[in-house]
Amino acid sequence: MKQIVLVLLIGMALYIVQTQKLRNAVIYMGVFSLSIAFVYMLYNAPDVAIAEAVIGSTLATILYLVALQKYKVFTIFYHVHSGEVNDAHYTHRKHADFIKLLEVFCAKQELEPQVIYTTEEKEDIMDKHRYSIIIEDHDDILTLYGHPENFKMDILDAFLESQEPFEYPYHIVCEV
Repeated sequence: MKQIVLVLLIGMALYIVQTQKLRNAVIYMGVFSLSIAFVYMLYNAPDVAIAEAVIGSTLATILYLVALQKYKVFTIFYHVHSGEVNDAHYTHRKHADFIKLLEVFCAKQELEPQVIYTTEEKEDIMDKHRYSIIIEDHDDILTLYGHPENFKMDILDAFLESQEPFEYPYHIVCEV
């Protein structure tokens, strides 16, 4: 019986590591912790089992879930048209100024900005990645494509308008 439970725990641990969503991983870790409490009971350690059940599976899981709720990432994909991403993309004045402006917006909204410079096409980013906005530079006009579920686009638009005059023109497109 003990060997079967221990093998199942190893399988559960591997499943937790392979899970793509962090929230699900935290919940699975709570179940894993509760299973470990059961193993402690099998090994005749009820005091350790109770401590593991209360602290490991209940309190730790709740604390992790609350922390995840507060941590919100605002993912910005910056589409680069050239063949590769190099240092010039990070330091180019127009790009850097606009990214700094977006970082100020994220700070005001209590979001963590994650800027990803990529050569992937916009359609590929939309199909394969989770994003908040995609930025493309077309003939010196920055185009921002918002995710359909991004409820911050109206707030971002109002924020950018309040920052006028911004010396580079931009256009916001909300994808449907």
